Amino acid sequence: MYTLLPSYKEIMANDLPHPNSMVGWAPAPNRRRSPDKLGKRAIRHEGKPLIQPLQFAVSVMIVAERIDIKMLAHLPMVAQSPLMVRLPSAGVAAVFRYGAVAFFAEETGDREWLMASLAPASSGKGDPLTEEKAVVIVDAHAREGPVGNEIHIHAADRNRLQLLAEVISKAAMLSFQERLSAGEFDRIEPLAQDLADDGRFSVHSRDLLRGVGNMLLSEHRLTSRAEVLDKPEVLWSNPHLEALHARLEGDFEIIERAKALERKLATLARTAETLLEIVRYKSSHRVEWYIVGLIVMELALSLYGHFAH
Repeated sequence: MYTLLPSYKEIMANDLPHPNSMVGWAPAPNRRRSPDKLGKRAIRHEGKPLIQPLQFAVSVMIVAERIDIKMLAHLPMVAQSPLMVRLPSAGVAAVFRYGAVAFFAEETGDREWLMASLAPASSGKGDPLTEEKAVVIVDAHAREGPVGNEIHIHAADRNRLQLLAEVISKAAMLSFQERLSAGEFDRIEPLAQDLADDGRFSVHSRDLLRGVGNMLLSEHRLTSRAEVLDKPEVLWSNPHLEALHARLEGDFEIIERAKALERKLATLARTAETLLEIVRYKSSHRVEWYIVGLIVMELALSLYGHFAH
């Protein structure tokens, strides 16, 4: 004998249990966590602070053309990539192989101590006139990023200080290269103007070669050593710092300045190469006339000897 099962409408109307449901089934309790518990389990991205004060200064200088990081293993290291060392006071400093050094919360005597330690590992001249400065304010509730001459961060931990050092050091390197390119423009512009006015200019080919070499070195520092347009390594393991990096990069105009500088260097190199080709052409043309003169002189001597005898 068959038993008629209730229809779906009867089940919904009378709130009857479904015939295929398990006997003794009861709805599971609500497993949603309260907002308080969710807040307690939220991930915190702030690490142990390297600097205790809630406000301190940061300054970046170009102290050399190149620093051999491997020779600095004796310094009190607190981080790598970039290298960060502990200063005699409570501050820290980041050292880059392209000659930039970032000081955080430095005090009297810190800079002299570090410069003496870097001297054996440094090569080439720096630029004492190139210096980037800012004030860092630690505020866990503020929006991270630059505000005027201040930079707000949630904590003075290793990752954030490394990121600050990376961006500000790139800005200092760009300022250094912009000064060099401006000097090259001032030196080459009169030559181009003379060439445009009367089609002549006077310059030694060695000076032009030196200018081309300076442009190649500048491009090498920007692309190979400083890696201005590359993403800092600290972001690969700390994606939560992407927003801070974007704000810092935009405030210091890293990408815009790097691209503008690349165009300037390309223009300078092309101008210097053009002038060098003109110098070489004039030199080769002069040599041809010398050869013609020697041939004429040899013919004259031959004729003189023939008729003299």
